[in-house]
Amino acid sequence: MKIHAMLLRVQDLKKCNSDKTICSIIVSLFIFCCSTNSFAQLANTSTLIRNVQEITIDGILDEPIWQKSLVTKELFDEHGLYKNTAVYITYDEDNLYAGFVCKVNSIANLNQKSLVKDNELMLENDWIAFCVDTYNDGINAFAFLADASGNALDGSLNPPTRDLTFSFSSDWVSAVALNQEAYTVEMKIPLEKLPVQWDKDSVTMTLQIIRHDRQNNRLLQWPNAKDIREFHPIVLTGIHKTHPLNLSGVNLEDRLRYKKSKIDRTTLLGRCRGGDASVMDYLLFRKRDINGVANPAKFTYSVQPEKVKEMFENTSYYQNLKTDSDFETILERSQTTAFIVLQNDTVLYENYFNGYTKDSIFTSFSVAKSFVSTLIGMAISDGYIGSVTDTITEYIPELVEKDIRFSRITISDLLSMSAGIAYSGEGFPSDDDITYVSPDLRKATFDNVRIEAAPGMHWHYNNYHPLLLGLILERATGMSVAAYMEDRLWKRMGGQAASWSLDEAGFEKMESGINCTVYDYARFAMLFLNQGKYQGDQVIPENWIPMATQPIQRPEGFYDPLLETNTYYNYLWWGKFRDGAKNNNDFFAMGNKGEYVYICPQKRLIFIRLGFEYGFTPGSTSWPDMFYEFATEFKE
Repeated sequence: MKIHAMLLRVQDLKKCNSDKTICSIIVSLFIFCCSTNSFAQLANTSTLIRNVQEITIDGILDEPIWQKSLVTKELFDEHGLYKNTAVYITYDEDNLYAGFVCKVNSIANLNQKSLVKDNELMLENDWIAFCVDTYNDGINAFAFLADASGNALDGSLNPPTRDLTFSFSSDWVSAVALNQEAYTVEMKIPLEKLPVQWDKDSVTMTLQIIRHDRQNNRLLQWPNAKDIREFHPIVLTGIHKTHPLNLSGVNLEDRLRYKKSKIDRTTLLGRCRGGDASVMDYLLFRKRDINGVANPAKFTYSVQPEKVKEMFENTSYYQNLKTDSDFETILERSQTTAFIVLQNDTVLYENYFNGYTKDSIFTSFSVAKSFVSTLIGMAISDGYIGSVTDTITEYIPELVEKDIRFSRITISDLLSMSAGIAYSGEGFPSDDDITYVSPDLRKATFDNVRIEAAPGMHWHYNNYHPLLLGLILERATGMSVAAYMEDRLWKRMGGQAASWSLDEAGFEKMESGINCTVYDYARFAMLFLNQGKYQGDQVIPENWIPMATQPIQRPEGFYDPLLETNTYYNYLWWGKFRDGAKNNNDFFAMGNKGEYVYICPQKRLIFIRLGFEYGFTPGSTSWPDMFYEFATEFKE
């Protein structure tokens, strides 16, 4: 990744102050940093000098402790090391302190525009970041950034590409001062705000420093580490023992207030200002109610928490974490909100984290796509849609006027994410922006959907597919998608009250927007375990279940990258192969931020993990890999 390419991406911020855009920038930033050659090995653990005097956070670094607290003057990029940045770190019983001297070519050319805290536009500037893994386990770290203008930003730094997300936010202070050749930064980070329980005499954390040297087009780091586990270790002693609200470091109420203060629902740009996709978005967007039944489907309980925890702790993924924490600590630490394991309709394990309970509403993200797939199967059974081989222009004829090639696309192609429809996450507005936050998704789809290849030849995951399927459902049934689901699926499976998020024009967010309790995800999964039946009623057509969830013959090269991880994709369901299994492979619904409804038919197991970030690396595959291994080893 070239530096100038990252800088070009930064310019997108002038068009949309969006966390989606920022995530792309930070991904580019850290991929670049990770791709550098190794110029230095990690230094030995540093036992920091403990500060005993008051430090005034003014950016001047004139207290005596700073001169005793030098950590490094050497930062690296792909060309070598540079001595244009000095890093100082100290602490006291209540705070971490970081100081930086950042030399520049010209003080006069520094951007001096002041921004409110957490405005990602500061990433255009020259900035310095203090990144700390408070648990020293490589799962994630927390980044505190200050630029040459005194603007501040913080976030959660998540593997594997170490992209910066903004669910984490902390109360901390920083200040910047200028001299003739450098800008200097002081940071004060309260230990009580960091997500770790300080219940030991000493605590080992790891850290990394990142600097965007804008005037020289460089991204510098120390240490020159490839992943969070290779950050530089530091030891703190004699600190006050504090117990934060949760171990993830995330205050969702604070983040909701922030999003509400930024968002304007009526325009694409205004909706982008609300930030990256969030588990709180159902509280920001319009929604259509999905009524439940008076007596929702019940579950039986035969809880075996110790067995379940031990089995997860014995999975190879968990063992590779090399953590001393138990499984439940890791669940909370990895930004999980709900975690349930069932066999048939019996709950073996159930727990909630980070302020969530069994009564909380959990948004689906792309788990909604698997519901959309199911609704298509039901609409075919109900006679509203002919079959999956119908062309989409039979239901959306105006697409022919846009491009005659749309008439070659079938409903099956949409369900398989193989319609040959173009999709890009680059620029603004990207297709990600358009399909997630457009205030009129119908119009946005018609305006932006375009052909790039023949249908049925290659898998290309993108959100135009479910939006087009939503248009087909709406037109074929003559009712809203949520109303159809309430009548034909939700009530018949014994669901509770729920909702489906909408755009401003009243169209369901087909790609992401179902909002319900964790039990309704479990009820949905149980239908698929039971061949589509609930209390003797054939809710989902029995033949649809293997058609939607099990692998079929695909053209060579259709989804080779998925096959490398024992994964396939069919009708808006993901799957994992099991040897010798016919129509009995594992399959799962998966959503952004790590939402999973995972089903193992062979062992009749259901796993549900919900969260506000993936929490593990690599995010999208780590949880299914653990579920798969757990199910493989499971014995009653």
